Amino acid sequence: MKGKQVPKPSKQYYAPSQMAMRRMQDALHEYDRAATAMEAKWGIDRLPWLVAEGLRGRFEAQMDLLNKAIDDQHDVEHQVSVTLRGLAALEQAAIAAGHEPLSGDYWEAAMDDGKVLAITRNGYEAGKVAKEHREMVVYSVDEIAAIVSGWRKDKAGQVADIAKEMWPGAAVEKVRTRIEKELNDEIPF
Repeated sequence: MKGKQVPKPSKQYYAPSQMAMRRMQDALHEYDRAATAMEAKWGIDRLPWLVAEGLRGRFEAQMDLLNKAIDDQHDVEHQVSVTLRGLAALEQAAIAAGHEPLSGDYWEAAMDDGKVLAITRNGYEAGKVAKEHREMVVYSVDEIAAIVSGWRKDKAGQVADIAKEMWPGAAVEKVRTRIEKELNDEIPF
């Protein structure tokens, strides 16, 4: 058969059986429940950063293995069980290092529109409080600092700084935007 090319055999990929797919789904649901509980307790993506770099690196490598297993649809159940042990190890190491789970603590104040403002000590706590108190307006102290820093660049913020320096203990009671001020001016006719 000179001149004719013989076709190469094609790879065939076989999907897992329904039963195998169900076991993988069950394992992933178990992982998702555990990861969600850890995030609620420690904050989203916080726990790995509370432990030593070596443990964090091993956990990230395990997450890569889990993701590869999910992509390949192979060995998912085993990788989930290893990853769950990794989550437990992260938590134990964080506690041993003196870290504590999120408290959900916040300071609150009434706002003019009737809503309640909640201020937390960091963004992780803000996430927890916002999830648990969806009706509140939630900011972390860092976000408040960014807002005040931006406000202080405006003339109104500079005036407030001067007033607070001149009268220690003075408090800001209301802030007006330029637009509000312009819209509330006298009508010239």
